[in-house]
Amino acid sequence: MRILLTSLAVVLACAARPAAAQGTRATAAANAQNRLALSESRPEASPRRMRLACAPLTGQVFEANGRPLLGATLLVKGTHQVYVTDAEGKFRITDVVYQGQELTIGAAGYVTQDVALEDCTLPRLVLAKDPTAHIRRNGKRAGQLIRLDGKSVDMK
Repeated sequence: MRILLTSLAVVLACAARPAAAQGTRATAAANAQNRLALSESRPEASPRRMRLACAPLTGQVFEANGRPLLGATLLVKGTHQVYVTDAEGKFRITDVVYQGQELTIGAAGYVTQDVALEDCTLPRLVLAKDPTAHIRRNGKRAGQLIRLDGKSVDMK
C-alpha cells in the first residue's frame, strides 16, 4: 500500500512539472502562454487607520439647554466599548481608538448622534430631545414611553 501511494505521488509530481523541466525543448513564450494565474493583481491597499495617541479620550455631553447630561451612553462603533457619562456629563474612553472610527452618543428621550473620531479633539456634544419620546410619572415611580415605528412601548 505504501509503495502504491509513493509511486502515485511520483507520477503526479512528474505530470505537474512544466515541459521544460522534463527535458523537452520548450520556448519561454510557450511557457508564458501555458501559465495559469491563481490570483488577481492586488487592489490598491486601503490606507491603514492611525491609532489616536490621546489615551484616554475625554469629553462631556450636554442637553440642548446647556446642562450636563447624566447617563448618556457612548459606543465606539465596530467594538464592544461602551461608556456612560457621570453626573457632570463627563466621560473617559480608556481603550484604544483609531482615526475614522465613529462614536455613537445616545440617551433615553434624546436623538442619537454619531461623531467621527478624526483627532484627539471632540466637538461640543449636544443631544437634542426626541420629540416622539414622552416621560410619564405615576406618583413615586417614573417611567418613560418611547414611540418606535408608530407603536408605543412602556418601559419601566
